[in-house]
Amino acid sequence: MTTLSREEKQQRIVELREALNKLEAELEKDIERQQHDAIDQLDEHFVTVETKFQNLKVFWQTLKDEWTSHDRGQS
Repeated sequence: MTTLSREEKQQRIVELREALNKLEAELEKDIERQQHDAIDQLDEHFVTVETKFQNLKVFWQTLKDEWTSHDRGQS
C-alpha cells in the first residue's frame, strides 16, 4: 500500500473540490431546467384554461341572448 505525501494529498483534495464544484454546478443547472419546464407546463395549462373560459363566456352570452329573444317573442 502506497502512502501519499502531503503534497499529493493536497493535490487530491484540490482535484476532489474541483470535481465537487463541477457536480454542484451541473445539479444547479438541472434544477433550473426542471423549474423552467414546470413553468412552461403551467403556462400551457393556463392558456388551455383561459381558452375554455373564453368559450364558456361566449356560450353563456349566446344562451342569454337566445333566452332574451325568445322571451320577447312570447310577450
